[in-house]
Amino acid sequence: MSMAGSDKASAVARPAVFREPGALLYAGNCRDLLDASLEGKVTLSAWTRRGYPGRDLGDALPQVCSVGGWDATRPQDWGLTEHCNEGVKIAYLARGTLTLTLDGQRYELQEGQMFVVRPWQLHAFGDPFVAPSQIIWVLFDMGVRRPHEDWLWPDWIAWPERDQARLTELLSKNEQPWYTASREVVRSFMDIAEVVSTGDIEGGETRLRLLISMMLLQFKNQLEAQQPELDSSLATSRRTVDIFLRRLWHALDDDWTLENMAAECNLSRTQFSKHCQSLTNMTPSRYLQMIRLEAARQMLASNGRKSVTQVAFDCGFSSSQYFATCFRKQFGMSPTDLRFHNPTTEITAS
Repeated sequence: MSMAGSDKASAVARPAVFREPGALLYAGNCRDLLDASLEGKVTLSAWTRRGYPGRDLGDALPQVCSVGGWDATRPQDWGLTEHCNEGVKIAYLARGTLTLTLDGQRYELQEGQMFVVRPWQLHAFGDPFVAPSQIIWVLFDMGVRRPHEDWLWPDWIAWPERDQARLTELLSKNEQPWYTASREVVRSFMDIAEVVSTGDIEGGETRLRLLISMMLLQFKNQLEAQQPELDSSLATSRRTVDIFLRRLWHALDDDWTLENMAAECNLSRTQFSKHCQSLTNMTPSRYLQMIRLEAARQMLASNGRKSVTQVAFDCGFSSSQYFATCFRKQFGMSPTDLRFHNPTTEITAS
């Protein structure tokens, strides 16, 4: 949360790795939105960096990945599939409706509502396509990927550290997905959109810094007035490991070791192992093997087109023979026997 001068400087220099291949919190860059804007289906007005669609910010607005919005005046034939962001996204739905899927939960947002998406939250827009809507956002790179890491607000938001720490607390220990925006917050978002629409980054940066700072202050005041119930467990390393273990099901073919699993969570091996055992009652290696075998069992039972060897490789086993040995020990039959006894599966030779 708050940091002394030297610690803060080192945190600014710390890169948040979001685009490393295989990372479970890999961030997408909204390619579908870019394509739709290039084809004239939606009006995109945004200042961005790091490959997000929009006008390149250059050196302006440090720690902002994207600011601006889209305006879709008619039904669309695109949506944004499930992905993570490279920062904390605070957005306002100025017009229309929007289907937001956040960590598997679906929300139908209405005009006048705003929402917050944190870097570790998988989310998607559309059902499956985006409805007519206008959305305005600011996406901040806070130097974090995981719930337990310290948030770092841009230096140009010239607040006392106690106020920065309080806003961090309100947003990191409270994950209410949406809010009805106050009139003050609405005005700030509309003013932000107006500045971005000019396309004049050099001439508009100072005003935009002030408007973003004001929007955050007004949003903080709104949250304070609502007195949300804060949950400290949302901002712990244990929750980071819990998220990692649930996402691990989708990356079973990676070459996972205790060292790189702990590194993915930005924890020591001891910390990671402790949380893993607390959450699963298994060591990390045992849990990894268990979900690999369970995923293989499901794949064998439902997909007869893949050979047993291919299933083994897809689930992270380097040897089909070792896979068969582990499978028999876990389920009391060989992979081929499972497929033979499942009448819905078309048998494929291993």
